[in-house]
Formats: sequence, structure tokens, C-alpha cells
Amino acid sequence: MQIEEILIIKNGSEHYGISTEDINQISRVPSLMPLPLRPAGVRGLCAVGGNIVTMVDMNLLLDMDEVDIELDKSRLLSLNAQYSSNSLLVSEVLNTIEVNQNNIEYIENENDPVVAIYKHEDKLIQIVDLEPLFSKIHRVAIDAKEIKNGKVKNEVAKEEESNRFLIFSMSNEKFAINIEYLREIILSDIEYTEIIGSSEEILGLITLRDELITVLDMRKYYNFDATKKESNRILIISHANKQIGLLIDEIIDIKNFPIYNIEYMKERFEDNKISGVIHNGDSLISFFDHEVLEKIFDENETFIDIKDQQSETQGLEDIAMEVIVFKLADKEYAFEVENVAEIIDAVDTTKVAYTDDLVDGIINIRGQIITIVSLFDKLNIETKIGEDSKIIVCSLHDTKIGFVVDSVSDILNIKKSELREQEDELFSNVLHLDNGKRLVLSMDINQIVASEEI
Repeated sequence: MQIEEILIIKNGSEHYGISTEDINQISRVPSLMPLPLRPAGVRGLCAVGGNIVTMVDMNLLLDMDEVDIELDKSRLLSLNAQYSSNSLLVSEVLNTIEVNQNNIEYIENENDPVVAIYKHEDKLIQIVDLEPLFSKIHRVAIDAKEIKNGKVKNEVAKEEESNRFLIFSMSNEKFAINIEYLREIILSDIEYTEIIGSSEEILGLITLRDELITVLDMRKYYNFDATKKESNRILIISHANKQIGLLIDEIIDIKNFPIYNIEYMKERFEDNKISGVIHNGDSLISFFDHEVLEKIFDENETFIDIKDQQSETQGLEDIAMEVIVFKLADKEYAFEVENVAEIIDAVDTTKVAYTDDLVDGIINIRGQIITIVSLFDKLNIETKIGEDSKIIVCSLHDTKIGFVVDSVSDILNIKKSELREQEDELFSNVLHLDNGKRLVLSMDINQIVASEEI
């Protein structure tokens, strides 16, 4: 190996050199996009020349304090060839010089990134080779959290000035309801007891945990096509000591919307069946709130039981947790709803260098970089992405991580009697549903990520 020209870099009080053959361009440090679960040495992602690249901190790889990106002298080096998907963050760039072979001494140590010492004026320049330098990037472990009874105790900060909605579809149109009215979501493949004299929209009564609940077909209520599909779900809605089941076509998402994106416009909708619209990027989502629910309850009050406040409170006290149930390879698993930020359709991920095999890549959601972790690999399941696949975005350690799943089935309240704790690397509980006929493994998100170094 013979180095012809080097770029001199100053990191702290030390001077280093990198062959100019490895460098594409030098630029000021752009905005840094933090990367969750990043390995040691990696600061995050940044945009260079229209491409998203990994920002690697040279100081950290040389066991020095990280580069202060706020300083005017810090620079970003775009790299060539096999390192073109990366950029090297340095404290200061001095100048480029041609190498006088009489002043360079090569070092033969394949494990050391410093491959030569060059004497330039009154300075000794340590010349660094990128291959052994980048090999110093290590996988990083997640900091341990206090665990009690298999549960990691974390307080999840709620987003201010926003409301959380469940988004669903009916006849290919999107609707939303504030999640505060949602008790749970169940499969629609269930037996109904006919109610004599009820309206066409009323499908009948169902029994849910020893309670009789009236189910209304919302598609008929809105004069949509009421085709039976496997994706149909029943939303169990509770408001003002009343509850009802609403049959819809398909669950799409759970999402927070800033209040300035929520526009009330009841007077513009016929029959007061819509409360307003949510501005979701370039599209609008119709939503309904308590006034629409009260209208539904009033129109069907003969067929809806009113629960007294005491029985409702007792029922809430018996609830151990609320979970979202999803499928992987035809088996059912669950996350606690309090950890779920939103659900979106599965999209292609962008691979990131030097991350664990467990990390599928990253996606961009409204300008925020989300790391996607593969449950398929974690469970040794063949990865298959279909049209029903979703990404469940969860909040973890003040950041967000996404998990790709085959489909989302239900949102359920789990009673204490349905809960069985177990000691396992991944599963904190087994949920015994439908009198033990349906077993769902509840995953602890913290354990999934912290069980390995990633």
C-alpha cells in the first residue's frame, strides 16, 4: 500500500490523515437525525447530496470525546466506494498535502486503524485507513431499566395538544373515532341474537364476557355496501354509561393528531352523522364524537342497556391491561396498548450500515426516523410481507421503534383472571381468552429490544 495524498484532520490536539482517494467531498455538518438503537460510533443519519447516509463520528472510533457538531470548525466527509453510504464526522479539516515517501513510515498492524506516521513540518500525522477504523464500530446494548414482576416501569409522556384516534374504513372511505370512547375491538365472526322490531342497522345482540351488547352495522347506518369480509371488526364503544358494538369494514391505524388538524363542521353534514374532518396530510378523514354517539344511542335506546356507574367502575377495576393483538405466521401475539403510538401500512425500509441483523432498516414518518425491528427474525419465522401487513410503531425509552406484523386483529381489555404471568425472554404473559380456548402471547417490548445487543 502506498499513500499519495492525504487530507489532514485535527481532532483535539492530535493530527490525523486520510487518503484523498477515500474522500468524495467536504461539507459543513447538516442536520442530524438521531437513530434509535444505533451502534457505538454512529451519531445518526443525515442528508448529503439528496441521499440519506450514516454519520460516523471519527472521534468516538478513536476513543475520544464525540465531535461537537455545533462548532463552526466541525466538518462532514462524504466517502467513496464501499463507504459511500457513510459519512465521517471530524472536528476540524486543515489542508490537503502530497505525501513525500521519504517522510512516511508504514505500520504493519492489521487491527490498528493507524497504518502510517507522516512527518509534515513540525507535526506527526497519524494516517488512518478506513477499513480497520470502521471495524471499530460496535453494537450497543440498551441501558437496563428497573424491572418488577417482569414489567419494565416506564412513564410514557403523552403528546400535548393532540387527540388520539382509531382510523378505520367503510366502503373504501376513511373514518375516525376518538380512542377515549373505544373499549375494545373484536372479530366480527360471531353469533348474533336477533332483536325483534329493531331497525335494519341493528344486527342483534352478542355476549361479551357475560355482558349483552347490541351491535349496529355502521356501513348500513351510512348507506354503504355491507359486504361480509374477513377484515370486518366490531368496535365496542362506551359513552355515558352506555355501550354498543359498531361493525366496520377494516381497522387501518391508531394515530395522534394535533388539535389544529381537527376541524369541527357538524352543520355541513346531513343528519348529523359526522362531527368534522381531520386534516391528514393531503387527505381528509371524517370523524365522529360524543354527539354522534349520543344520536346513535338515542335512536336505539330501546335495545341498549344502560350500565350503572358502580358496575362500570367495578368492571374497570377488574381490567389488568389493554392490548393490541396481532398475527405472525398465523399465531397471535399482543403488545400493551399504552406502548403503541400508531399503526401504519407496511412500507419498504432503508437499510443502515453497521446495525444488527435484527434491525430491518429505517423508515421516515412525517419527518421522524423510525427504526424497524424484525419480530420475524426474533421468532425465527420466515419474513413475508403481504397486503394486510402493518407496522406497529411503539414508544420505547423516549424514542420510537416499529415492528412489522402480518395483520392487526383486535384491541382488547384483559381481565386479571385472563392473565397468566410467565418468565420468558420475550413473553411476559399468556392471555387466556374465550375461556382458555384462545391463547395469546403478550410480548414485553423492552425485553425484545434489551434481550440482545443491537
